[in-house]
Amino acid sequence: MSDLSLGSHFPVTTKHRAFLTEEAVNHRKGRRLAAVAVLALLVGVDVAGAQEELPGREWLSRGREGWFWYRDPAAEPVDPPLPPSPPPMPVAVSPVPPVQPSVTPFTRAEPLPLSVAWFRQNLDTYRDAAIDNPTPGNVRRFLILQRIMMDKSTAFRRTFQEVVATTPALDANTERPLDSVGANTANEVASTATQMLLRSLAQTVGLVYFFRSDCPLCGTQVESLEAAQRLYGFTVLYVSLDGSPMPRVALRAWAPDAGQAQRMGVKDAPALVLMRPPGEFLVLSESVLSLPAIAERTLLRARLAGWISEDDYRATRPVRERSFLSLANGITPDLLEDPEKFSGYIAAHMEDRQ
Repeated sequence: MSDLSLGSHFPVTTKHRAFLTEEAVNHRKGRRLAAVAVLALLVGVDVAGAQEELPGREWLSRGREGWFWYRDPAAEPVDPPLPPSPPPMPVAVSPVPPVQPSVTPFTRAEPLPLSVAWFRQNLDTYRDAAIDNPTPGNVRRFLILQRIMMDKSTAFRRTFQEVVATTPALDANTERPLDSVGANTANEVASTATQMLLRSLAQTVGLVYFFRSDCPLCGTQVESLEAAQRLYGFTVLYVSLDGSPMPRVALRAWAPDAGQAQRMGVKDAPALVLMRPPGEFLVLSESVLSLPAIAERTLLRARLAGWISEDDYRATRPVRERSFLSLANGITPDLLEDPEKFSGYIAAHMEDRQ
């Protein structure tokens, strides 16, 4: 096809196409040159503005430095080192006082004037004042106070005697007579009861005496044993720990130790043992005893072992034992506050024990 059609109403020939092509090329070159010029103008404005506005771009204006444009930055000034700080001065710190517990102080009530507690606290003070400054007034005051205290003591003693005389449970005479005649009679009664009880006990128990032939004390016990045998009727068996007789018992019946000492718990001589056949043994002593001591220990050990009764043992005492200790469990604070109720309680319980 030799013709180009630009439209249905404008036919284009080859000549027209060449002309149009050249015009189009020139037109395009012109547009390009105009665009380049505008771009150069814009770039120049932007670069200049950038050089003035952007920091750190100063090298763009130093073209004469050539390739040696780089330089070390100027050294920043260094501040001289500060001198070391002096050590802190010690600060005196006041110690914190300990916290005291909150306790209400106890205030002791002052004793009543002229009471026993008051005299105990103040009488010496008035006496000392009278001695240090013996004026008639000071001495008179002390003497009057002393007389009041003596009168209070006299009144207490009088009432004390009245209460003891009217209250048998508190009368010491009911336990043991205080006058010599009554005391001797009580001793005789107790001695008679002791002899009777020992003679009764001697019917079922006997005495075993362990000795050694070379023991200097062993011979002195023989006299008391002979008296016990004579007065109370005790049978006495003599046993030699070393197999030899003593001079005092040479003519008496004795036997060498055949294990009796070990069986009865005897370790040395002299030793006295209370024996009740067939096999009960009570060591009375491993030393020398007098006759009264033998009698007293025999009755005591027999009572503890149940060989005699409590009543029989009390009959051998010269003093009637009456103890208030068993009443202590029933005494209450309320009872102590009322002296009449307290006295009635004690009297009633002591009567029950008669």
